[in-house]
Amino acid sequence: MADPEGAVARASEPVRRWIAMLGATALAFGVVVVALNAGVYSAGGFVDRYLDALQRRDLAVALETPGVEIPRGVSHAALSRSALGPIGTHTIVGQRDLGQGRTGVTAEYALGGSRERTEFVVESAPPTFLLFAGWRFAVSPVAVADVTVRNAADFRINGVALQTAKPDETGDGALAVAVLVPALLVADSRSTYLTADPVRVSLTSPAEAAVTVKVRANDRFQADVQAEVDDFLDTCAGQQVLQPAGCPFGKVLQDRVLAPPTWKIASYPQVTIQPGRPSREGPVWSVPSASGVARLSADVVSLFDGTVSSADQDVRFAVSFEVTIRPDGGLDILWV
Repeated sequence: MADPEGAVARASEPVRRWIAMLGATALAFGVVVVALNAGVYSAGGFVDRYLDALQRRDLAVALETPGVEIPRGVSHAALSRSALGPIGTHTIVGQRDLGQGRTGVTAEYALGGSRERTEFVVESAPPTFLLFAGWRFAVSPVAVADVTVRNAADFRINGVALQTAKPDETGDGALAVAVLVPALLVADSRSTYLTADPVRVSLTSPAEAAVTVKVRANDRFQADVQAEVDDFLDTCAGQQVLQPAGCPFGKVLQDRVLAPPTWKIASYPQVTIQPGRPSREGPVWSVPSASGVARLSADVVSLFDGTVSSADQDVRFAVSFEVTIRPDGGLDILWV
């Protein structure tokens, strides 16, 4: 006779297997979700992904990270891939509960040849795919670098050319620049005639940092101004008169000159270039008083006894002037 109970048992066996498989799958999926929430989708994983974007110089991903907000009224000029100072290898080294739903995540990373640490403050955000924990920065990881440029308006951040507003009454330019943290900021200035030593600032917290770039005349500026001064004095020496017009040297003789006198520059003034008076129109550079010698040669006849002689005299003189750099790169010299 047939066994009805055995037949039912055999028929239900595949169902039990499917139920067991579904249960195992659900359990495994739950384990994966828990593991991902403890790792990739943890607070530390969230910060790690942000630091990965900075290390790759992936500015778009970094800026789109939840909680990254740029303060109003500051320049975005340094928020470019070229200006983004890369960080080195990084590791999440600590995590603590700050209360009120906030978590402090401490990361260690390489920056500018040294190891630095930053505690990022994050908080819960809506979950991802309804299963994975969501996070956002509770304190935006953005610092503001208040850059002051002395004696110029142009400067660079990490090699990217920037420009301040017009200089104020002090002659300095200023610009508040947003920078993603962490970052090594290198500010300097390089142009045809001006230079500034690099100023390095490690930005490891979302705070304000003051940066001053001191611009000075470079060797080419010095050489070109010296050449223009020398050419000007040579032009003066070409005037065969005792008082060359518009020139810093001349001579009054009591005797009568028989023939046009001649001049030669025996010693050219050696100019130095320094920051000058403040100007809203742009930096003015000053050349302090520098001395030179012009040699006068002339044949003269004495008004006292009529004798004829040669007058060879050294005439000392001094020059001082201001220099401005035109927008087209030329130099304007104003003698003072």
